[in-house]
Amino acid sequence: MLGTTQRHRLYGLAAEIRAVEEGHNARVLPDGSILVKAESNPGSYRVSIQGIDDGVLWFGCNCPSGEYRTSMTVPCKHAALAARRLEREGLARWDDGSWRLRVRAQVLGARLLLARTVQRRPALVAPAMADAA
Repeated sequence: MLGTTQRHRLYGLAAEIRAVEEGHNARVLPDGSILVKAESNPGSYRVSIQGIDDGVLWFGCNCPSGEYRTSMTVPCKHAALAARRLEREGLARWDDGSWRLRVRAQVLGARLLLARTVQRRPALVAPAMADAA
């Protein structure tokens, strides 16, 4: 009998296979989420990275499967396809039954976050105050 972790790993792999066979497309949005076209009804589902635990990516999806399989790192085929997209971009890799964030992605993410702190930092002297001095 397979353990829970092994079943989750196999489910993630099977979900990925289904998504690829069905020809789904994954489009990255400006906010970093990924839009995957739904096959059963009009519209698309939004996949996002919910967290990272010891390098393992946790995905979330607003499809019915994604909303009730929150205990799985890859809750549905839409999330599996999003993970594949991250792999194609060189940001993630499949390792030992889960998707892991590559070191390169961690470095890029840290740099982007650090750069945002400079953009948000208030000016030491407000322009109106500088003119008055």
